[in-house]
Amino acid sequence: MIAFPFMAIRFCLNQPIETMGFRIEENADQIEIEIPATATDQLHYRLSSAGDSFVISDDLRTLYQPSDSVDENAIYSLLQFGAVIPPLSPWKQIRRVAPGAITTFSKSNVKEPGVRRVADRQDIDGTDAAEEQIDKDELTSEIVSHLDAVLLGCKDSPVIILFSGGVDSGILAARAAAIGLDVTLVNYCFGKGDQESLHAERMAQHLGLKFTRIYDSGSEIEDVLDHAAQYYRIPFVDHSTLPTSALIRSVIKRFNERAIVFDGTGADGAFGLFGKAKPWQRISSLPRTLRNLGAATYKLTRAYVRNNELEFRLRLLRRSAQLEYPLVAVAQNPLEGIAFHASPIVKGTVDHLAMHWVSYLSDSDPRRQIAALDLALVCSAIFAQKSKSLYAGTSLEVVYPFLSPAMIRLAYKSLFVNGLSKQPKALLKAALARHVPQEMVYRTKSGFVAPIEEKFKQKAFLGAFDNLLKPGAPLHEFVDSTFLRMLRPRLMEGKPLPSQTGIFIWGAVFVNEWLAQMQTLRTFHQDKI
Repeated sequence: MIAFPFMAIRFCLNQPIETMGFRIEENADQIEIEIPATATDQLHYRLSSAGDSFVISDDLRTLYQPSDSVDENAIYSLLQFGAVIPPLSPWKQIRRVAPGAITTFSKSNVKEPGVRRVADRQDIDGTDAAEEQIDKDELTSEIVSHLDAVLLGCKDSPVIILFSGGVDSGILAARAAAIGLDVTLVNYCFGKGDQESLHAERMAQHLGLKFTRIYDSGSEIEDVLDHAAQYYRIPFVDHSTLPTSALIRSVIKRFNERAIVFDGTGADGAFGLFGKAKPWQRISSLPRTLRNLGAATYKLTRAYVRNNELEFRLRLLRRSAQLEYPLVAVAQNPLEGIAFHASPIVKGTVDHLAMHWVSYLSDSDPRRQIAALDLALVCSAIFAQKSKSLYAGTSLEVVYPFLSPAMIRLAYKSLFVNGLSKQPKALLKAALARHVPQEMVYRTKSGFVAPIEEKFKQKAFLGAFDNLLKPGAPLHEFVDSTFLRMLRPRLMEGKPLPSQTGIFIWGAVFVNEWLAQMQTLRTFHQDKI
């Protein structure tokens, strides 16, 4: 815990601000903080009860007070986008310092801080060489060199790579092997017939690296839901939290010496989304009447319980009827007005804040907008949070090389590569193909997700699900009880659901448990702020 003796501002941090990649500058009148757009650490702040000072913390939980009231804007943001759009937090009395911007706190006149765009946003806007063409092989070599530099920085420590056998973890493993690091690849397996795990083992053997397999026990759901607020500093929505929690906790138990853990989060956002800009723009440009008709049909036909092609198409129309580009591209589900409700004022407020944040993160190029928002919101504020908090207080340090500003600059250069394939992550695949057979690279891969229907029918999950229906539950007034009761028999039977319906169900339950536990976990409360 570090405290700085400022007149109006007190920092309560679990680690030095420099190690989080933040920039802080102080003069006689103010403190200026710049947080990288893809920072995995978050800063939150609250005004003191006396109204004369700020407290800033990198752990949201330490700022919470029992009298705080839930912010309906943040709840809508969580249910719609999977994370809280800055400057919101789950409580009205606490705000978040926006990543990708410069925030200025006055030391003499305590009031809401000022926020402005970073003058030079090359880490997100990309390269100044927009009119130049860049050689594919040269850029691939630059990417490899950057990964090598990051890996070599860990040469004096054991290295653990969370290894699915996909492109992201594959190129990390291949380069670690090439430069001779002491590496162990750790793979999470969903059962003996898990073809992705078998593929990962074959790749590890080809690279000559140690390979450890951790099996899904099926019991992690009770652990995660019972300790949601204890394990995670912020609420977020991602049902692959379940296997990730089991994976990370196994890694912590097996590797209790000081080691560096490499996580491939961010590669999809940095290298895999540019090609999705035009399809989403085309959907958003369809006649409003057609999109509204699709949205209404999705609701009236209860398509949200049918896992088929029609549900998928109607889902896209409903999302595009409810949200503008690029927000439509990162929405978690089309269920607002069906499974959960928000007033027009709340939706307008959150959408405005999100688009304002996009203006900090990117220029007007739709390709960069979708990537920037995905990197800052989905990759950094959701995906990375599945593991970030769990490593706190252990001897393990986690590194996300694909979320570094230097890597993002290289990713944005790929927009100007001669003859680059429209295939997502083409540069990373080309780099990996230098080390392993082509068939190990260019293939269809399954995502890293829990067999969610099997999890939903477990007693621990159904009990937490029923908590949503209880008056007084944190999310009770936001979710639709009729919708939940209609779905419960399907959950009990383990019937398949469309992916985004499953994401919503998990998210509503997890967020509700996190908020409820914060009301009782006194270890995080500060009596006086």
